[in-house]
Order: sequence, then structure tokens, then C-alpha cells
Amino acid sequence: MTSTVAAQAQQLQTRECNASNIAFVAEAIAKMADGKQKKTASDEIGLASEAMAEGKDDECKDHLLKATLQTK
Repeated sequence: MTSTVAAQAQQLQTRECNASNIAFVAEAIAKMADGKQKKTASDEIGLASEAMAEGKDDECKDHLLKATLQTK
């Protein structure tokens, strides 16, 4: 992992799990070309939304990070 990617990942790990951040990532996913990365990102953002609704903040952050990394 390059230092730039590592820095971005660290910043994303601290990203709060909330509807605004999930919507931001979902918008980026919608703009992606169809393919495996988009499917993975869509699955992860769905899991992040579910985890947020259930109050599972750490789980939500993990899924949000995974979804975000797929958009890069």
C-alpha cells in the first residue's frame, strides 16, 4: 500500500458512520461503471446502512470503508 493510499484509508477509518456519509459514498458508487467493484461497493454500502440502522457503529464504519475503497 502506498503512503497516499494508507493515508486515505486512515482518514476514511475515522469517517463517522451517518446518513450523510453513506449518501455521499452511494452517490460515488452510482457514478461507477458496472462491474465487480461497483457490485462489491453496492453490497458494502447496503451493509453499512443496515448496521447504522441497528446502531452497530463499528460494523457500519468497516462496511463504509470497504465501499469507499471500491470507488477509488
